[in-house]
Amino acid sequence: MDKNKEKLIVTIDGPAGSGKSTAALLLAERLGIPHLDTGAMYRAVALDALEQGIQDDPTRIAQRCRQLVLDFDWTKTPADILLNGRNVAAAIRQPQVTEMTYVAADNPLVRQELATLQRLIAQKAGSLVTEGRDQGTVVFPHANFKFYLTANPEERARRRIAQLTPQKGGGGEREGGGAELQNVLQQILQRDQRDQARAVGPLARPHDAIELDTTHLTIEQTVDAMIQHIQNNR
Repeated sequence: MDKNKEKLIVTIDGPAGSGKSTAALLLAERLGIPHLDTGAMYRAVALDALEQGIQDDPTRIAQRCRQLVLDFDWTKTPADILLNGRNVAAAIRQPQVTEMTYVAADNPLVRQELATLQRLIAQKAGSLVTEGRDQGTVVFPHANFKFYLTANPEERARRRIAQLTPQKGGGGEREGGGAELQNVLQQILQRDQRDQARAVGPLARPHDAIELDTTHLTIEQTVDAMIQHIQNNR
């Protein structure tokens, strides 16, 4: 697809573990346009806060955010995120960063700053698939197509465990799996509550979005459904 021929903005929102990140990446590949991982941007801000030792100071985090340069290396799939020119694609996935991402995501000033940056990225890219929790409601309310992915909490917890521990297999490694599932499920539910209660950019289904329950769908089936909707409505 020639992004200069026709501008196309597709938003994919949804709670943690709904499959939106993987689906967005695959959809972007099939459409031939860039994929914007907004979660990586919040993680990068959180990483910077940790490195600066200001994770407990929302005002300084917001001030630092205005000074940060966040870019994506679109030559790679998935694109690497650059923080002040430094590739931090691996660093932002560290457990300590994951645990502290909320200090950026729950900061109203950070959300406003990154929303503005996300719009600038879209303007430069021309077309893109962007995913997060406020893309169709706040950042791109006039997107060409909007999707809202969801799944039941138990399935989302299983996906999160599989995502974080892909090396685990059968045998003795399954011991304590039930307890692990319950712990992750509780984290998922708490994350949902925090995301929905956020003062700025809360998790919400855009009123004009197509909702897809991915509980019993593969990623390929999810993307096929989105592709079909886009093709039928362009």
